[in-house]
Amino acid sequence: MSLLQNWIHTLHQHTDDTIRIIRFTVGVTLAVAIAFWFNWPLAFITPVFVTKFLGNRAAKVPFKALLSIMLVCTAAFIAGILVTRFLLPFPVVFILIMTLIIFGISYWGYSGVNDIVITMLLVGFTIVPMLGLLHQQVASVVTISFLFSCFMALLITMVIHEIVPDKTNVKSEQKKQKMDITSKEIRFQLALLSTIIIMPVLIFFFYFSLTDAILVLIFVAILAQKPDLLMGMQGTKALLVGNTLGGIFAIIMFNVLTIAPTYLFLILVFSFVNIYFARLVFSSSPLSPIYAMALTTIIVLISMGSLGEANTGEKFYTRIFQIACACGYVIFATYISSPWLSEIKNKYIQTTDNT
Repeated sequence: MSLLQNWIHTLHQHTDDTIRIIRFTVGVTLAVAIAFWFNWPLAFITPVFVTKFLGNRAAKVPFKALLSIMLVCTAAFIAGILVTRFLLPFPVVFILIMTLIIFGISYWGYSGVNDIVITMLLVGFTIVPMLGLLHQQVASVVTISFLFSCFMALLITMVIHEIVPDKTNVKSEQKKQKMDITSKEIRFQLALLSTIIIMPVLIFFFYFSLTDAILVLIFVAILAQKPDLLMGMQGTKALLVGNTLGGIFAIIMFNVLTIAPTYLFLILVFSFVNIYFARLVFSSSPLSPIYAMALTTIIVLISMGSLGEANTGEKFYTRIFQIACACGYVIFATYISSPWLSEIKNKYIQTTDNT
């Protein structure tokens, strides 16, 4: 037997969730190590997406599916650049086209499309035009950096699945996160609601050219595409708890890292945090999705360049405030829209009962 075969044989003596915990810990730690070592623009996207890919009980994603995701991501950003280049000089037309695009993406998302695909589309059509306000060249650089980060996330995911494979008889146990929305009317209403939540923030940011707070826009665009969040206050509570928990852990990590701001110490701390959260993510607790959200928040908050920079602390707490603003806005918008949401929810229940 080869060394790899011996490793796989030993690995498969453990339970399915133990294997997933090992894969998640190794994969996310490797992604963090690569991202912080090379530190290219938007490098933190790599560990964030690796967390999303490995943080569930799904079976190994086929290569074709990963390739499709990459192609969709590339198309989204190219389209974002084209829209920015040709329509940004005409604000009214630009806003109308962006409204239709955001609505179309949202409607497609509620039709059961992969979350990662929708996330990439929304980010592509929000971050690229915003950065286009600064300079077209900036938008192009960000596009290339984001696509490279996505490619690295997909590559790490594939490699880790080969190194830490599932048992051959293991099938996907992933619970369906999205609701099975079969009614076109309900999908239309939810997509319209997501668009209504996203567009005021997008218009506000464009009007005041708030490129420094672009993280708020990205978080609002992503969070507004969560049907479980929009359909009830339980989702908003989970959003609040997950990001608060991530913020608390990030503050603790940040203060620990300032003691010894070195690369090796950073990876060591992250490895312990990843092990801790991996056990929580793959536990039987109904709060497991919250822990995955919290780890994503930690990665986003910690990823802000060298800890030795003089203004690192200011950037860190500014980013916490920005994420809090995004969560607060989505929760407020959900509360204001609660009468309409109740109507949509009742229609969904009636549709489910009829089927």
